[in-house]
Amino acid sequence: MAPSKKFVYSLQKILDMRIRKEDQLKAELAACIRTRDLEVAALNTLVEKRAKAQKALEGYLARGEVAEVQNTNVFLQNMASKIDNQNRVVAKSNQKVEEVRKKLTQAAKEKKIIEKHKEKKYEEWKEEFKKWEAKQMDEIATQIVSRKMRAKEDLLEEELRYQQMKEKRQLMLALVAKKKKKG
Repeated sequence: MAPSKKFVYSLQKILDMRIRKEDQLKAELAACIRTRDLEVAALNTLVEKRAKAQKALEGYLARGEVAEVQNTNVFLQNMASKIDNQNRVVAKSNQKVEEVRKKLTQAAKEKKIIEKHKEKKYEEWKEEFKKWEAKQMDEIATQIVSRKMRAKEDLLEEELRYQQMKEKRQLMLALVAKKKKKG
């Protein structure tokens, strides 16, 4: 049976599906990283605010502004609570990034397996196609040689018949000449 002239991979739909899955996970990972970066930026902002408040607290203490010291202490307690909450949010974001990264790694492995299979099947198809082409060329060459041999045989047979006819004529002429001599 002749192989198809164009390589057709029987598992192409599965490969396409795995490529789509990997692309979706790449997009999801990028979104998770963006979200994590935003959360880290928010955490850094809170830490900066706390650092400014602590600096301000030192100034208030040096100047003896008790009311401002109390307000700043309350603010710092609130900031500490917000920073703890934000640290948990960042940790969850990091965990989500790692989960998606693991899924992406697995999806890439699964895609790679199918791609390797496709390459192997393509190489098998190429070999099969080359063998088929060689067989076709052999058959064509055999047909050409066969036709030439038949043509030579036909020519030789024609020459042989011509020679036989020529010999018969000569015999006939010789017989006629012999009869004329006798008669």
